[in-house]
Amino acid sequence: MFTPLHNIALVLHRFAICLGIAASIPLVADAQVTTSARVSSPIVVATQAQMQAASLADKQVDSPLTTFVESGERYWLVSSWNRSGAGGIRHSLLQGGLDAPYQAVHWTKPTCSRNPSTNFCINGTGAMFTTLAHADVVELWFTNIHQPVPGGAELLAFVHEERAAGSGGVAGNAEGLTRIGLAWSSDHGNSWTYLGRIASAYGDPQPLNIQGTPYLVKDGNFYVYFVDSTNGSSSGLGIAVARAPVASVLAAARSGSLGSGLWKKYHNGTFAEPALGGKHTPIAPWGITHTQAIYSTHTGKYYLALSFMSWTGIDSSIKIYESTDAVAWTPSLTVASESAGSLRPDSGYQYCSLVDRDGQPNAQTGQYFYLYCIKDPVIASPSNFAVYRWLVNLGQSVDTFRQSADFSAAKGPYWYYQRSDSSGLVDAVWQGSYWEGSDSWTRLYGDSLHPGSSEVPVLKWVAPRAGTVLIEGTARDADLTCGDGVDVS
Repeated sequence: MFTPLHNIALVLHRFAICLGIAASIPLVADAQVTTSARVSSPIVVATQAQMQAASLADKQVDSPLTTFVESGERYWLVSSWNRSGAGGIRHSLLQGGLDAPYQAVHWTKPTCSRNPSTNFCINGTGAMFTTLAHADVVELWFTNIHQPVPGGAELLAFVHEERAAGSGGVAGNAEGLTRIGLAWSSDHGNSWTYLGRIASAYGDPQPLNIQGTPYLVKDGNFYVYFVDSTNGSSSGLGIAVARAPVASVLAAARSGSLGSGLWKKYHNGTFAEPALGGKHTPIAPWGITHTQAIYSTHTGKYYLALSFMSWTGIDSSIKIYESTDAVAWTPSLTVASESAGSLRPDSGYQYCSLVDRDGQPNAQTGQYFYLYCIKDPVIASPSNFAVYRWLVNLGQSVDTFRQSADFSAAKGPYWYYQRSDSSGLVDAVWQGSYWEGSDSWTRLYGDSLHPGSSEVPVLKWVAPRAGTVLIEGTARDADLTCGDGVDVS
């Protein structure tokens, strides 16, 4: 809500005490115009319960949310692992606005009908892909959608493929031969034709996960990003880009094909290498490319999200890079960064989507866009995964104060760490890495608060001047298996 304020206090009331952090409360207060790009504190737009409801039960999200609008309604496609039963990938069509992508689940379908003796996909009804250009397809994922006519029934999908020709599926090489492909739907995304493969790694080594696929449109060309090999082996990896003319790709897709030789990789300053198996020159950034990209008409720049999860002890992060030519990329801003020590194994942020706040389609935005990422997508017990959303402002921006970014051992001039009991508000005491009340469990951390048995923690922010303040954040219980919750005011 917007309200003129000078002092703001966030209070966490006790319901039950648990060892560990009881609730995570990101808080941002904004005022005064400046000019640099900023990102808001995150909010949760889809909870674990929503992501596991009805036909989504026991599904593990395994792709970015990709979205399109038809007849004024927003739809989302998501690919997930089916963890029980026959396993494999399932694809779901969701309906909901930018604030609630999981508001409704229309259907969940398997990837394809299958040959029972080979497990390869075959043509048939009732599945996601009803027609396939190859006879050796095992699994496909949706990663991005282009809508040729905004609001129309036609959709072009960028697809991630694993275990091509029955490869992989063994310890140390789960993905096998991986590909980037295209798919086409003329019935609003209800059924799809897999048109075929447009990109593969140089040397086709195994194991190598091609990941992907952020895409952009520049000068009448599709630009698609994915992981590639620099030397033909599983070492020396880099992020590659390939492009093809939009008009030619769409014309071929409408006829049920890929066209001939349309896709070329960037190598040594030109787009001349074949995207299927050709060499590439790595572009600047490195990170997980199970993400999306976007072009801003406001800045005239391109933006690419890359993430890291806490694999092998590394920190988890979300970073946005920018480019003026969609080839050379430089760091723009860090959206999130969390130490591996604060996360469960194999957790953190992945599968990031970029969507225009005001409804522009096809990887294009103005001054503002939303960044959606899955937090802790690997299901474990307890399962605390969710969809987090940030607002990125690329134009004139407000001053932003973030509890997590500003947290320190100092009191003031904007943030004060206090406790409240029957006698009123009292300053908390710094304990080396957190603030503490008279009760040892009354604590204020950089990203969360924990109530005591007879007092509550209070996070106070003092405005630097008179003005209008926007407060944003998500109150969330960090351990669903302990206690009966908290009350936040």
